[in-house]
Amino acid sequence: MGYELHIVRQNDYENEEEESNITMDEWLNYVSSDNELKLSNGYTINIPGFETSWQNSPGFTEWISQSPHEDGSNIWFDYGCGSISAKYPESDTIRKMIAIALSLNAKVRGDDFEYYDETYFLP
Repeated sequence: MGYELHIVRQNDYENEEEESNITMDEWLNYVSSDNELKLSNGYTINIPGFETSWQNSPGFTEWISQSPHEDGSNIWFDYGCGSISAKYPESDTIRKMIAIALSLNAKVRGDDFEYYDETYFLP
């Protein structure tokens, strides 16, 4: 488990119990409109000494225009339970998530229920 940011859309952002309501169709429509993203619907698990396997994950999307991680894997966004998540996002990924959130009329929220917008990058 690691720290994640989530793109969420709620009726009441003060209510930590309310679930996000971004639909899979909305996410897929967004992905198809953004040429920086590639829908893969899953990812490869490669554990040394074991067989490589494919993990099916509908809505799983890679950010193909961004430089990959040190291990060669692309930065990814994972759809689930009405939200889009990214693990251990760096500044560029946070900026991308804010842009996606604006397009989906949503917000970027951390695991500790803090919110991120363009003011996050101000000195």
